[in-house]
Amino acid sequence: MTRRWSLITAIAVLTVALAFVVTQLVRGQGAGGSAKEEAGGKAAPSGPDAGAGALRGIGWWPLHRSGTAKAGEHDAVVSGGAQWTDGPEGGALRLDGTSGFADTGSRLDTAGKDYSVAARVRLTPEDLNGFHTVLSQDGDRSSTFYLQYSGQDQNFAFSFTGARTVAEGAEQPQAGRWYHLTGTYRQKDHRMRVYVDGRLAGSRQAAGTVKPTGSVVVGRAKFDGKAADRWQGEVADVHVYDRELTPDQVRSLSSREPG
Repeated sequence: MTRRWSLITAIAVLTVALAFVVTQLVRGQGAGGSAKEEAGGKAAPSGPDAGAGALRGIGWWPLHRSGTAKAGEHDAVVSGGAQWTDGPEGGALRLDGTSGFADTGSRLDTAGKDYSVAARVRLTPEDLNGFHTVLSQDGDRSSTFYLQYSGQDQNFAFSFTGARTVAEGAEQPQAGRWYHLTGTYRQKDHRMRVYVDGRLAGSRQAAGTVKPTGSVVVGRAKFDGKAADRWQGEVADVHVYDRELTPDQVRSLSSREPG
């Protein structure tokens, strides 16, 4: 009787052990299948190339001796007093502050979506007084936003009509030096930010009320139905985004243009 119970116990132990081994094998195969699937082509791309692609935006105009767009459906059309010159990334557009500007032919949804705009700029001594806008978008009577230099504040700013976010955290700009400017807007909390050379320099809450009716324009603004605040100096590497760039993305864009 004792031997019989010993045999039954041994069989039970072996059965449990076999079941455990089978379970582990099945789990191992399942994990291997998941890893294989994750390693397949369905995974989202990553690495430097993916990041560079994301920073192209929905519109990118290098302005390296042409108005050709690297992203977006339209090339920029240059008009008035403008000429091509050297820039920090290979070329730039020099505007005369009187009639020169470039129309990108592209529009941002500034009323319903988060968005960001960016450009490399160089001021002249004449630009250090008054308002000078490097990037804007036409509304009916005024611009929906202004990425600009404010002579009143003696610094760069990202503005709406009636609301100005000044780059108080940046040193006073100097003529003849290149700067990278970024303006971002988040609809959820009406937060607008201005970055200078990749660093956050100013932030405030404000709501833009002007609806876009025209294109994003390089080198001028619109106020009271007329062209205003023209830029006299150089501009290059213009980007527009239908999202708010993160601080890390702003720093990356400031340090190097996407490939």
